[in-house]
Amino acid sequence: MEKHKPHYRLGDIQMIVARDGLLAFTATALFNRLVMGLSDTGLLNAIAGMKPAMFQKSMTTYRNHTIWQDVYHVPLPDGRVAYVKLTLQDGAVVIQFKNQED
Repeated sequence: MEKHKPHYRLGDIQMIVARDGLLAFTATALFNRLVMGLSDTGLLNAIAGMKPAMFQKSMTTYRNHTIWQDVYHVPLPDGRVAYVKLTLQDGAVVIQFKNQED
């Protein structure tokens, strides 16, 4: 299921990431950040700098249609665009962070 309005408030996500730092990211998101050559600070700054206009879509997970994930395309300082998937379920809130073209 998809919709074109964010399911979560971006400010709430950003507050959690600011509070929890790298603990707010899944292992996959942290690994992909390394593949992209981003530092810890670069990763955290990318989330802090996200704007509502970067929102792309909201979708449910394949396994559970009650869990929503918001997708953003986030421009990085080097010109690349990161595909960022967020959720407010238990655990990490940034569940995907990768080069949009991958």
